[in-house]
Parts: sequence; C-alpha cells; structure tokens
Amino acid sequence: MIPREAYFPGIDPSLTELLHAEGLRLFGVAALDAPLRRSAQTAGREYAEWIALGLHGEMAYLERHADLAYRPDEVQPGCRTVLVVGCNYYQTPQQNEAAATGRVARYAWGRDYHNALGKRLRRVVRRLRETHPGERFRSFVDASPLSERFFAEHAGIGYTGRHTLTISSAYGSWFFLGEILTTVALPSTAVGEPVHGGCPANCFRCGEVCPTGALTGHHRIDARRCISYLTIEHRGSISEELRPLMGDWIFGCDLCQEVCPLNVRSRETDLEDFRVHRAGERIPLAQLLDIADEQAYRRRFSGTPLLRPGRDAMARNACIAAGNTGAVELAPRLRRLADDPNPLVREHASWALDRLWQA
Repeated sequence: MIPREAYFPGIDPSLTELLHAEGLRLFGVAALDAPLRRSAQTAGREYAEWIALGLHGEMAYLERHADLAYRPDEVQPGCRTVLVVGCNYYQTPQQNEAAATGRVARYAWGRDYHNALGKRLRRVVRRLRETHPGERFRSFVDASPLSERFFAEHAGIGYTGRHTLTISSAYGSWFFLGEILTTVALPSTAVGEPVHGGCPANCFRCGEVCPTGALTGHHRIDARRCISYLTIEHRGSISEELRPLMGDWIFGCDLCQEVCPLNVRSRETDLEDFRVHRAGERIPLAQLLDIADEQAYRRRFSGTPLLRPGRDAMARNACIAAGNTGAVELAPRLRRLADDPNPLVREHASWALDRLWQA
C-alpha cells in the first residue's frame, strides 16, 4: 500500500515505487507550464528585492545565481519537469540540557544530508535513465541555484510558512528537499491551494520566539540576524549585540520549528543515515574548544554537516556558547584560545571570559 504522503493520482505508479524503494515517501511534480512560469516571474522579482536589500548577508552565491533561481530550464537545458522530494529527518531530543554543551540543529545530528539524500536521488536517476533512454536527468540536494521551496509548493508537497520553511501535511517542516530536473514531461501534482490552507490565522509564534529578531515579517527573513546563518554561513566576527541572544546554539537553530503548531504532525524518521548520530544533539564545549586545527576538526566531524563552518568558526561559536551558559570551568580553555593564532577565535574567547566574570 502506498503511504498517504506519497499518493498523487497523476504520478506513474512505477515512479512512486522507485522513490518509495529509496525511502522517499513525500514527492510531487512541478511541470514547467504557463501558470508556473507566471508565478516564477513574480517570485523572481520578490527575490531580487530581498537580495537588493542585502538580507542574504554574506551568501554571495545567492546573489551570483539569482537569475537562475526560478529557471530550471537554464540549469538543465530542455527541462520540462522538476520532480521534488522531501526526506524526513525529525527526531525527538533525548539528551537533557547541560551547561557545558552546545546545541546542534536536528538536521545535523546524523549523516550529511547532501550525501544521504543525494545517493538516493542518484540511484533514482540511474534507473530513470534506463527506462527513458535519450532523456536527460539531473539531481540536486541543496546545491542548485533553484528556489527549492518555490518548486516544492508548485509540486503540491507543501507550502512556505511564515518562518520561510516549507511545511507539509506529512512531516511538518522537519524535512530536507531535493529535486530531479528532467526533459521528460510529467503531469503536475500541484493541488491549487496550500496543503494546510496556509499558516493559522494571526499565528506568528516563529517570529515571536526568534531571539535575534531574524523574522522581520511574514515570509521575510533577515539572514544576517538568523542564528543558523550566524553559526554556519557567516565567517567573520559576530556582533556583540547578537552574541548573548544566541544562547547555547553552536550549529543551526530549531526554535522557529519547535513552536510551530503545524509540527504537531511530526513523526520520527526511519532512515538510519539520520538516526545514527555522528555529531549528535549536544557537543561538549570543552571538546570543541580543544580542537587545535582544521585537520583535527575534519577528523572529528567528517561525514556531517558540521564540516561547513570549519574549525575557526566553530571555535567562535563554542566561545559564545561558553560565555552564555556561564560555564566557568571552561575558563582555562578560553584563556588559551585568547592567544589562538586566529584573531577571530582570540576575539570571541576574550569576550566569553569577560562575560563569565560578569556573571
């Protein structure tokens, strides 16, 4: 029996079975038809305005590829269809809060999703090439210029919530997106209206819970204030105004998802790639502060999303968390890092020490 989250009458049953065999139960099709193209023009203008305001921060690649965000036929010449898949990663936290640990966003507890979902999509593509000789297929997992959320909504698998994340009736917002661009024409599975009919009226819990005020309005985010951006994408010094607001987050942030009433539908992932922890829910700050160089850092976090910021930025994050959690036992390590070769680490270690003495 096909799980409800995978059911679309217009999808070829053989494609459904192929995706289901890879553990991909949430998927839909965005056909590059006239209605989608008209919608893409409007979305493209709004995206350009967001970029022009500098709300993307230092993510220069977003600006560099902005013209392609809604044009899959320029990413894959001849593209007629975007097959969008969602991959559940939700898990219930098991560890209790601890003063000397740093918190990791759920999506990064296990294997790097680029690899975990990517390998599944590559296997699907290989099978599709066998059954559709002469057609072209190209898969992506968070590595294409495309606006994945836009195509997810037009494939009917979810809609963009006020926190700017995609929400589905199957997984709430706790899922990764991936896509396959193909020259094969498939019927659209768009449902016409958002899956839930939109976020609940007058609900803005996500914006209210955000400690840094990154959600500046409904469906509008200032990445420069987002804890996920600051701990992962941002490479430089973090504003002293924002540091105390980051709490014990060292990689990403789940606060806006945790308060979303639509995430009551969340259920545990059954994919071992995510259930077997590599980074884990919480990491001892002492462990992070003791990592001396990039090579040692890569050995520790190989195969996890935590590779992205690198040792220096993660040491910066750990220093902020140490200062915010009042972990005075970490003072000797912070004093050592106050003499670190990297000025970024030195600055944040000194700040953490000052904060500990003021507590």
